[in-house]
Amino acid sequence: MSPLLQRPSMRGFIAAIFGVGVLRFILTVAGFPNSTVKYVSMSAVIAAGAVYFAITTKTHKERLYATYLLILPYMIIEVLALGYTWLTGQQTIFHAAEYSMGFSIMWHTVGHLVGGLTWEPLMLFVLMEVIWAVYAVGAHLFSRG
Repeated sequence: MSPLLQRPSMRGFIAAIFGVGVLRFILTVAGFPNSTVKYVSMSAVIAAGAVYFAITTKTHKERLYATYLLILPYMIIEVLALGYTWLTGQQTIFHAAEYSMGFSIMWHTVGHLVGGLTWEPLMLFVLMEVIWAVYAVGAHLFSRG
């Protein structure tokens, strides 16, 4: 097992992303309006994890690996929820108009599978690198006595 995955903080973020995703699914299937369910956000947990791991990881490679570990639970929940919508025909927030960009359920699901393994972690990695750079420069500037 990788040292990053062994960190309690990474395990906590992975569990939180899964937990929030499952809660989001339960709320949407239970009939809560999308205007309420949208605040149960896996993206917010991922963003917090990105900031945390941008600062606490030591290498670019570790940050890249962290992006995949943060995106993977999100992608699993998204694809399973989209699969549920696809199989049952029951509308969920996961395929709402504001999130599906007009794509069919099939292409939306494929998009998450492809995006979750390619551009989504890459974009998160770029964001984490920017956060790391700003933090590193700030730490250097303010550490001078």
